[in-house]
Amino acid sequence: MVVVIEIVRQAHVDAPVDDVWAKVSDAVRAPEWFAFAERVEVRAGDGLGQLRTQHGRWGGKPAEVDQEVIAFEPGRLLAWRHVEERLNGKPAPKFAASTEFRIELAQEDGGTSVTLRSLQEPAGRVKGWLMKAFGAKDVAKAMETSLARLSGEELGQ
Repeated sequence: MVVVIEIVRQAHVDAPVDDVWAKVSDAVRAPEWFAFAERVEVRAGDGLGQLRTQHGRWGGKPAEVDQEVIAFEPGRLLAWRHVEERLNGKPAPKFAASTEFRIELAQEDGGTSVTLRSLQEPAGRVKGWLMKAFGAKDVAKAMETSLARLSGEELGQ
């Protein structure tokens, strides 16, 4: 039986789906709204299969995550998986056997419903417990910050 830690946060954004999609689907614009990203560089491709590296911080240390886009449905869904993770320039401790992040959009009256979903398969029972006890709270807070940034900004620009 595969155990998956799922963290979901949802918010309404007062902007059309196309405007929200333009922002969330452009990797270079991630630092404008995505709390995990200070900078994102596209290494290859566009849309499905795109390879990119997200630079940010985790636990106060510089972090890099190599990502591969695994779902790309314009105006509806963007998802990526973590390929490699580095912390402070070295391979990060392996807590998750796999990590997937999803951005789901849906037209709502007067705007867009945005759902952020993190799916992590722990790399063992103890690591799963540690992820739930400590990491899940940080991931949820970053997701809430990301949604607040999307909700509070004018996306049409």
